[in-house]
Amino acid sequence: MRKLKKRLVLTKFYLNSSDEILEHIIKNSNEVINLDECQINETFDLRVILTKLKKIPAFSDKISIKKDVNEFGYTVFYCILEIPFRCETTIFTKGAYFELVEFKDFVIFGGAVFESDYSFKKSIFHNSVNFSSVDFEAKELHLEIIPFYRTIFKSDVSFFNAYFHSLVNFRLATFYNGVDFGESEFSNIDLSGIEMKNDAKLINYETATFQLVNNRITGLYLKQYALKMNDSVNALKFKKMEMDAYRRYLISKLSTDETSGIALVKNKIDALLDLAILYLNKWSNSHGNNFLKGILFTLAMWFVFFSWFIITRDGIGKNFIWTDGQYLKEAVNYLWIFNGIEEIVKNNSVTWKNIIPYFLGKILMTYGIYQTIAAFRKYNK
Repeated sequence: MRKLKKRLVLTKFYLNSSDEILEHIIKNSNEVINLDECQINETFDLRVILTKLKKIPAFSDKISIKKDVNEFGYTVFYCILEIPFRCETTIFTKGAYFELVEFKDFVIFGGAVFESDYSFKKSIFHNSVNFSSVDFEAKELHLEIIPFYRTIFKSDVSFFNAYFHSLVNFRLATFYNGVDFGESEFSNIDLSGIEMKNDAKLINYETATFQLVNNRITGLYLKQYALKMNDSVNALKFKKMEMDAYRRYLISKLSTDETSGIALVKNKIDALLDLAILYLNKWSNSHGNNFLKGILFTLAMWFVFFSWFIITRDGIGKNFIWTDGQYLKEAVNYLWIFNGIEEIVKNNSVTWKNIIPYFLGKILMTYGIYQTIAAFRKYNK
């Protein structure tokens, strides 16, 4: 992700306490709650603000409280806002929390800046919501913050040209009309368990920049979506991200002991074998994204294993293997996968110490050639 300059945001109002926030809303809002062009230097909790506003006659019929039971069986209270909510080009210098709010009308955050924690956890948007050009600046959120956990978007939602500098988590979020990711930049994203109702689309996902996916499930989801759209180029990119996420998971698995005894040993061996295959794929063609790596991998295996084979067969001579005409002829013959078997029995020197590098090199060169060909699928859209 490119290093961003701090956005120039026009600020007219500086609100330094919850009382000032409340006073500003009462003064500047009527049929819409308006916090446009504000810099809020106090932790912002919309549910707390709405609870206070409900006691004011002008807002009493525009806000209501609904009791519900969450997935753990605990009672929670939703604030229901009947009128539009605006925070265009607003700067939140401290935490901004919009959790457990039901927005009945449209919501606008266009051009807003979140400098610290933010969360829309379990909120419901019945109308369109605009996060276009929003800058989520926080480099790291508190561990308990899952910004869009179980958030429900029942209409259009746009993150066009938005910037996420830390993990943005959409775990178990629901989209009814699709979501626009056009030209957004994600340093890390989690889409595990999201639900796309009515065949909702990931709009303009191909113009977004995905630096990292938080887990294999997210990479798999994006890969399968790209394949569904017949977008093989991006499908391969997401496959690479999926495999990179799986590799990180396996490395973490090796450092933890979730079981014991034989089961622990088996899990460690399985993880090591999977890691070996993942690293081979990474080095040989970047999981199908780089045919040049496939060519270089094949040539490297040729050089390493032919040299090893000659040294085990003939010993280290005075002449460098790769400048000796006799050995160069053998090397070219060895590169052709189906040739060169007679070299292994030269001088009646057949032993395991030269059989192993000979055939292992052939196998890895064949693998490198296959990986080179496989990487060309990227261009067969």
